[in-house]
Amino acid sequence: MLTDRRRLGVLVLAGGGIALLLWYLAPWAVPHRLFGGEGVLLNPFGHHLPEGTLPQGYRDGWLFAVFYLSLAWLLLTLLAPWTKAPTKALYALGLLGLGLFLLGYVLFQQSVAQVNAPLERPLLRRYSLGLGSYATLGYSLYLLLLARVFSPGGLAFLVRRRGVVVPLFSLLLATLIGGVIVAILRESPALPQDLRHALLLKLDLITYTYQLLFSPLVNPSGFLQSLLLATPLIFTGLAVALGFRGGLFNIGAPGQLILGAIAAMLVGVYLPGPRWLVLPLAILAAALAGGLWGALPGWLKARFGAHEVINTIMLNYIAASLFLFLISANEYKFFGSTLYLPFKYPGYEARSHEIRPEARIPHWTDLVAPGGELSFALPLALLLGVAGYLLARRSLGHRVLFGLLGAGIGYVVGGLLPGPQVSFGPDLTSVRLNGAFLLALLALLFFHFYVFRTVGGYELRAMGLAPKAAEYGGVLAGRKVVLIMFLAGALAGLAATHYVLGGGIDEYRLKQALPYSVGFDGIAVALMGQNTPVGVGLAAWLFGILLTGGLQVNLQLGISRELVAVLQALVVLFIAAGGFLPRYFTDPLRAAEVELKAEAARRGAEEAKEVRR
Repeated sequence: MLTDRRRLGVLVLAGGGIALLLWYLAPWAVPHRLFGGEGVLLNPFGHHLPEGTLPQGYRDGWLFAVFYLSLAWLLLTLLAPWTKAPTKALYALGLLGLGLFLLGYVLFQQSVAQVNAPLERPLLRRYSLGLGSYATLGYSLYLLLLARVFSPGGLAFLVRRRGVVVPLFSLLLATLIGGVIVAILRESPALPQDLRHALLLKLDLITYTYQLLFSPLVNPSGFLQSLLLATPLIFTGLAVALGFRGGLFNIGAPGQLILGAIAAMLVGVYLPGPRWLVLPLAILAAALAGGLWGALPGWLKARFGAHEVINTIMLNYIAASLFLFLISANEYKFFGSTLYLPFKYPGYEARSHEIRPEARIPHWTDLVAPGGELSFALPLALLLGVAGYLLARRSLGHRVLFGLLGAGIGYVVGGLLPGPQVSFGPDLTSVRLNGAFLLALLALLFFHFYVFRTVGGYELRAMGLAPKAAEYGGVLAGRKVVLIMFLAGALAGLAATHYVLGGGIDEYRLKQALPYSVGFDGIAVALMGQNTPVGVGLAAWLFGILLTGGLQVNLQLGISRELVAVLQALVVLFIAAGGFLPRYFTDPLRAAEVELKAEAARRGAEEAKEVRR
């Protein structure tokens, strides 16, 4: 017990020392920032940059009050490991630290609002908390983590959730290294007076960079843009994750996306009919084309043993060539004869004819407020669908049936309810988010139900974990390989609906600018999401946030948007290395040993309690 207290004390002391150092070196708040990064940096140790400049009427007394409270709190945390119940004390002090951070945030916002109240466009206010304040938040979370780890069974709790721990720790490491890269590549906006001033400027620059990167979380148009960029990544991430679950490496998502785009274009341009028929057929065509293109390397592996990585890479090139062949020109000469194709739109640009209005996926404003009137159809359908699924206590089929029935009733009833008139600003209507995002959410649900709730999904996971054992258990390996690759290809093909049917590339057409490279980005999404539907959805959204915020970083700080690609690569690299965490976070056998030891310790504690009674 004494050894654990010493270890806990050392860890708390190390974390507290880092927090105190950041309090001294980093700004706590920036009440005024100019375009480009220069600003007034507040630190409780008495330094403002530029020297002596504060916004007129601004009062910084709140900073010193919060600082003295934080200092007293830090001293209490250093004593916590030596109390009678150290973990409970750390829990309480961690929550108290979160309260201090929120107090500083509220007081800072109030102090800035007094100065900037006359501004007509509050979204252009350039003020924010600094790394010193975020150090309080980080140290609080660190104390809560230590309290959980040193609680009975705490380590086993984290090991059981290693699918979350490893990506988060990898993201933290990538963020730290990305900060070092920013500090090296970008010069400080002002000349430092001494070493401390230089560190103050550099730390503020790093903090502001990441605030811009994650600014879509607090900006409505940026939030919608991040969902727009996340939509195709969800499809391609699921396509790769499904292959991983089945023991296959589907690197052919780009080609499968291209075939899905071609099929969606053919149906959307050349098939006449009502919207209720043409739009579902166009979506289905995209899924079938991508699925058949994915099933081809699956059949080659099942029939001849050809490796799926090589086959899918080669098929990517074939799909890209076929794509350009169809929309680059309408006339080709073969051995003296001329072949005429009807797919290319007249003009120099390689693009198809426009998708018919009946085959277009609605814009997000048309889904939320058709005709400018707020619709309750979608939220009520979602609410009743979830309620129907949860209330059905029978088999999975009954749950899905009741969920779909509830969603249908909610959609019809919600469409009949009158709603208020709403109007969206040009910054929101210009975002090309469309109904393909809802298809992506349905794809996440399909992945979850099929992989984790059906017999076929169980067989798929068995193939991925132990193919020989799965065959011995009766799984038809060849058929299963073809089916896995078909479903993975169908998911990748559905990503094309966002670009072609939803107008995700500025027009409702198939264009040469089709960004099929998102198929490769799906590998990073699947790895960070640990091949789970929730993980893939969150990882895709994170990448969408970074890509959206990267534009702001480039505009305001002149830092290349390639910083986002560097962060993505670092995350994947660290995940492949297990986040440099102990082996029991990456080795299932060692993880089982940790859990068994925790269970034995829990039983021993219960037996000791019984003896004392």
